[in-house]
Amino acid sequence: MITPDPVFSTRWRPAALIGMHLAAALLLLSFINDAGHSLWRSLDAQVFQALNGSLFASEGWASFWAWMNTREVDAASAVLMLVFLVFPGLGLKRSQLQSGFTGFLLLMILMLPMREALSEYSVSTGLSGPSPSLQLEPAYRFSAELPDIPAKDSASTSFPGDHASVLMVWLGFLLFNRRSLGTLAATALALFLMLPRLFGGAHWFTDAAVGGLSLALVTLAWAFASPLPHLINQGLMRLLGPLYRLAGRIPLLGRLPFFTG
Repeated sequence: MITPDPVFSTRWRPAALIGMHLAAALLLLSFINDAGHSLWRSLDAQVFQALNGSLFASEGWASFWAWMNTREVDAASAVLMLVFLVFPGLGLKRSQLQSGFTGFLLLMILMLPMREALSEYSVSTGLSGPSPSLQLEPAYRFSAELPDIPAKDSASTSFPGDHASVLMVWLGFLLFNRRSLGTLAATALALFLMLPRLFGGAHWFTDAAVGGLSLALVTLAWAFASPLPHLINQGLMRLLGPLYRLAGRIPLLGRLPFFTG
């Protein structure tokens, strides 16, 4: 049996670990201090005006982005992201699929408490407030202009950006493991899927560029500059391996590369 290449780092990389944490800290500090916060909010307003303002030009254009902000499209996007983790060549080798899928779920679990801590801090300090669609004018609001489309277009507290952080960790996970036409497609997909909330005004640009990116940097730092996630993932694979083998015996399902790697 061929031992699959690990999907996480197997050793400590102190320089990368410290550097990625430092980059995340500097991003957050630039948003927390008054001068930096004003600059970021100025950029936020410009991005909102450019993207959301374009919706006034065409009902078809507005309808497209409204549908992109629905739960149905969110679910389809999640499935599409999983495709990159369960089929070889898109980001992982065939032999890495099971450990890669398990490892990505592990990263989502590891990021959750950091996300909650940052969210609680930002709310308690007033850094996180209503989304731009609730604060800026003029604003194209899907709920008012296209009420038949169940689109998300606002949030009472929007920092940090959940969608953006998940997409960045997913993309970073793929890129650290492989660079190919598949990961080039993943890069384009990740950038595209970050846009709907910005067009609709449910998130500020900084929710993604500061909040989402800082969470992703810290999560990926531990994944690829320390051996801890690798060791945890090995334990999870010992637990889930029998389940994967059992699922692989199901007719048709067992023919998928995920079960035959």
